[in-house]
Amino acid sequence: MKKILTVAAALFIFSVAFSQEEPGNNNKTFSIGPAIGFGHTGIRKTSGKDVFKPSWNAGIILNYSTSEHVGFAADVLWSVEGARVQNGDNEDDLTLQYIRVPLKFVYFFGDFADDFRPKITVGPSLGFLIDATNDLDSTGTSDVTPYYEKFDIGLNASLGFNWKLGTNLWLNTDLNYYTGFMAIRGDDYNSNFGIRVGLAFGL
Repeated sequence: MKKILTVAAALFIFSVAFSQEEPGNNNKTFSIGPAIGFGHTGIRKTSGKDVFKPSWNAGIILNYSTSEHVGFAADVLWSVEGARVQNGDNEDDLTLQYIRVPLKFVYFFGDFADDFRPKITVGPSLGFLIDATNDLDSTGTSDVTPYYEKFDIGLNASLGFNWKLGTNLWLNTDLNYYTGFMAIRGDDYNSNFGIRVGLAFGL
């Protein structure tokens, strides 16, 4: 855990250090807005066959940069995760609900003046469990919140772009991949990928 937190702190310091304003550069950018995402969620190292389970998230995105290519971003999301696992004739459908906070170092391609700017991001993602339910064919749905760790942390990486739609308005699109560093129960680790789309309003 100490190593993970050290890496997270280092990413934050690195982002801040490289996003300091350059002499003569007045293109400060701070934006905030709503976002929604969809994808596939699963659990690494689980027994049985992992099958498709839809994942949803929605919340607020924040972006900040003071240099042409480097920035920092953070999201605050309600995220529905978990897994569907087949064991023989039985299907186990686990749903985990988190408040998830990805903290991201961002590298932008292109110039400030460009309306379309590809980007890559990487950074830690913090998850705070709010509910866990398990739907098993043989027993029905049950509350399993006490059996899962209340905190999750892992690495989030994405490829995407920001597209300027108008004055101080950007479309943010990201293809995200997340892999957990902490076991949420036994030897099970969260893992998911998907697309997130949001509107960011410059302030």
